[in-house]
Amino acid sequence: MTRNALLEKGSDFSTYNARRQNTGFTLIEVLVSASVIILLLLSLAQLTVHSLLVKRISEYRINSAVLASSKLEYFKSLPFESAELAEGSDEETIEREGPNGFYRRQWSIQDVSPEIKKIEIECFYEHSPQRKIRLVSFMLRKLGF
Repeated sequence: MTRNALLEKGSDFSTYNARRQNTGFTLIEVLVSASVIILLLLSLAQLTVHSLLVKRISEYRINSAVLASSKLEYFKSLPFESAELAEGSDEETIEREGPNGFYRRQWSIQDVSPEIKKIEIECFYEHSPQRKIRLVSFMLRKLGF
């Protein structure tokens, strides 16, 4: 039988189509759309978590850079013959206010020549010492910095 013949005789096929137009989504359509929505939400959650992690790491690096540069500026403000600019190395632990925690700042001063000093400063968040900020500066007696 052809399709038209089935429709004319009022067969089950024509009643199925009439009922089919009034029904909602099939189970497969619901499952596929739910899967797509879940995948989108999971990727959005992963992106959010990753961005929060990157934000925290960048805050630690910024704080380390600020601490290192402030110590370097302090050394640059001293006279060339100052006792604090004597050859050697030292370190200190600094607590930042808020949830930032403890930072370690290390420096070494080396006399390259009687007219030049090399100052190296490293600063890092205590819980991630592999992410150091390192600044190097040279002081010249003639220039005064």
